[in-house]
Amino acid sequence: MYDYHPLAIPAPYNHSNIDSDEVLYYVDGDFMSRKHVERGMITLHPGGIPHGPHPGTVEKSIGATETRELAVMVDTFRPLLMTEYAAGIEDPDYYKSWLG
Repeated sequence: MYDYHPLAIPAPYNHSNIDSDEVLYYVDGDFMSRKHVERGMITLHPGGIPHGPHPGTVEKSIGATETRELAVMVDTFRPLLMTEYAAGIEDPDYYKSWLG
């Protein structure tokens, strides 16, 4: 269940984690706040970089009461370092997923 208040907007808001990196591992389901996300994908939003739901997902979430998704989110206490392997599988067009 998303929220108990009938006027709540389920989609996360745009934000910037100034003191932590944010990593999401998408395990399974239909991911409400991101378009074109598939099972097994990982996203990294470094500290200080603004991020949030993709365009249109806030509006789409209004009135939704539950989700059928499973994801693991980790906010780190120290900055993460990219390995060569991780850099090799990076989607260089990820930032474009916020364009309308």
